[in-house]
Amino acid sequence: MRMRPWLILILLLLAAAPAAQAAVDARIVRTLDLTAKPLDLAIPGNGRYIYVLTADAKLQVFMGNGQLRDTIPVEPGVDRIQPGPREDLIYLVDSANNRIQVLYLDFIQEIPVAGSPTKGPAEAPVTVAVFTDFE
Repeated sequence: MRMRPWLILILLLLAAAPAAQAAVDARIVRTLDLTAKPLDLAIPGNGRYIYVLTADAKLQVFMGNGQLRDTIPVEPGVDRIQPGPREDLIYLVDSANNRIQVLYLDFIQEIPVAGSPTKGPAEAPVTVAVFTDFE
């Protein structure tokens, strides 16, 4: 059996190459300060929010950067959380009572308008529609 010259050259280069050493550089990049002992943690697929279930029956909602956005009370039996198919749905699991609740979160955004030109009453209700299913 005859080997091709380029194959022999590749084998010789691989044999002569020094063994690579792998190393891991680890550092804490963010710390979430909680109000109570954490029971569970959930991060939706997009990573924009971090949900933490605490032992005092609260769901803490953190922004991806670690800033606390809100704290939501949940039923005392909830012992696990699971992210839903969208970032605004969280499954609350109560193992002792064989129950799963689906929690819908409506994220309200404050929009600063001070100094902006307006038309109509300053306190008029405004609805913003977002279409995210473009095809």
